[in-house]
Amino acid sequence: KIIDKMIESLKKEFDLNVEGTVEAFLGVEVLEHKDGVLARQSGLTKRIIAAVGMEKANSCKTPASTIGLGADIGGAPKKESSSYSSVMGMLLYLTGNTWPDIAFAVHQCARFSHRPMKVHEDAVKRIVRYLVGTVDKGLVFRPQDEIVLEAFADADFAGLWNVEDAQDPTCVKSRTGYLIRLGKVPVVWKSKLQTLIAVSTMEAEYVSLSMCMRELIPLRRVLKELQGVLKFKSSVSSTACTLFEDNQGAVTLANVPKMTPRSKHIAIPYHFFREHVKKKEVEVKYIKTDDQLADLLTKGLVE
Repeated sequence: KIIDKMIESLKKEFDLNVEGTVEAFLGVEVLEHKDGVLARQSGLTKRIIAAVGMEKANSCKTPASTIGLGADIGGAPKKESSSYSSVMGMLLYLTGNTWPDIAFAVHQCARFSHRPMKVHEDAVKRIVRYLVGTVDKGLVFRPQDEIVLEAFADADFAGLWNVEDAQDPTCVKSRTGYLIRLGKVPVVWKSKLQTLIAVSTMEAEYVSLSMCMRELIPLRRVLKELQGVLKFKSSVSSTACTLFEDNQGAVTLANVPKMTPRSKHIAIPYHFFREHVKKKEVEVKYIKTDDQLADLLTKGLVE
């Protein structure tokens, strides 16, 4: 009904043609589902599987090993004839639209597109095996009485230690992972190495929290403006949206506007969101690690 009202309002100002229900958009299929609407990319998924030549491969339960992926300098060279960079390009488009659960695995493989080794090739094959068993899956958008905006931020402190060369600064970099949900559906997610070297778990988690805020705060602003126009029910106009973090130190630092000896070295840009916390536009809460949804964006999980 909200969409119908918006269309009628736009027709008064513009010459508008309504072409019916959307079925696909930029390679994303939009299908009816028993619980709502399903968005998936089965066509691209099948293309990836075929490009690697694994149509008859057995599936696996997780897309990445629990052991981090390093450069493997001096290791066995790549064997397959398929284009590593081409497959990575397709995987990056897939994970950027409908597959947040492979974001970590794809990103750590994409780091080595310039010089892939056999270990990286094997890691890509594991991702493809995971896709073989989930080719028809996607994001399900379920009807909600109230649209709630919430986020989850996590970090893996120095996750490449003992994986990369000890002389390479990358081995002590931490990984940021965050996921933003709107109406219980992931709409924004990210998995990437942090640019700075965090010196504690708390700092790595705080940096991840700050990076998530850069996406969450503008999204809240847009949602609030849309609510004013479309008049749908959402908590963003009356209460703060919530960001869940599983590190008590990072939660305390985000909510208490003062520096401590353990946090005064953290770069100033990472503190920008405190004003929004003070205005009660955003709330940072602790969540148990077992309930942390962003955990799958920072490391390979146990099957």
